[in-house]
Amino acid sequence: MKRRFMMFGRIIIPLFFFIFLIINNEALAKSTDNEVDLGPQSIQSLGEKRILIVVVRFPDATPTTPMETVKKRVVNGLSKYVVEQSYGLASVNADFRGYVMLSDSLSLYEISPYNFRVDKGRVRKLIEDTMNAIEREVDFSSYDHMLIVPAVHTMPGKGYGMICYCANPGMLSGVRRSYTPMYLTLRTASGKEFKGGVFVGAENANLGMFAHDYFHALAGIKDGKRLAP
Repeated sequence: MKRRFMMFGRIIIPLFFFIFLIINNEALAKSTDNEVDLGPQSIQSLGEKRILIVVVRFPDATPTTPMETVKKRVVNGLSKYVVEQSYGLASVNADFRGYVMLSDSLSLYEISPYNFRVDKGRVRKLIEDTMNAIEREVDFSSYDHMLIVPAVHTMPGKGYGMICYCANPGMLSGVRRSYTPMYLTLRTASGKEFKGGVFVGAENANLGMFAHDYFHALAGIKDGKRLAP
């Protein structure tokens, strides 16, 4: 009897252990699959992207952040961050311009700090007025994306109103609960067009804010949803 029990143990215990390993490995495989399934990924974010960066001023507002500080953050800082985060698969070729004076007072451009309350007409005005101011010296078709930096210290509801956001695709479409993000065409008064991504960040926005909204502009759209770059 004792001998039979020992033989039973030699067979059953390894068998249970073997079954346990199979079940555990399957569970681990499923867990790993779930962890690496990031959904649709953008391919248009790869490679070098030309970005037109324009620091704009308003007749009734004075910048508080030195120009060189802004340039270091949005040119050197953003470029280095993009290369590091993409493991060298993406990069930024920046064309930095500033200051560019806009024609109207800050009050005609400032927006709500709340996404659902942002006046998309004012967002378009900021971008197209900026394009109008530089259209004689810029070929917009040579750029992939555009960054506009309002040169005014901004906090929620103060200064420009919102510190940083993605305009195209994004605020230009009118962010609502049922909105569908899309790239819209922007035009100067003479008819020059720009169809690329546009993001906006105040002079005091930090690098993380600029990067976050650049990635929204960079990644693109699929099936009515913004992709991760």
